[in-house]
Amino acid sequence: MRNTVLAIMIVAMATPVYAQISPNLAADSIKLKTDVDVKREQERESGYKSGVSKIPDQKGKVDPWGNVRGAAAPASGQNQSRSNSK
Repeated sequence: MRNTVLAIMIVAMATPVYAQISPNLAADSIKLKTDVDVKREQERESGYKSGVSKIPDQKGKVDPWGNVRGAAAPASGQNQSRSNSK
C-alpha cells in the first residue's frame, strides 16, 4: 500500500511539471504547409463557399403541425372540462 501512495505522489508532483514543458514541445512539432496543402485548402474552401451559396434563404417560420392543430385557439370551456374530468 505504501508503494501505491508513493507512486500517486510522484505522479501528482510530475503533472504540473509536464504541463509547463508540453507547450514548448508542441511548438517544435508545428508543421509548415506546403504549396500543395495550401492549394488543396483553397479548393476545399471555394467548394464550400459555392455549396453554401446554392442553399436558398429561409422564407419564414414553418409550422409543420399548423394544419393538425387548426388555426383557432381552443375555447376556454374546453380546457375547464378537461380539468374537471380528472
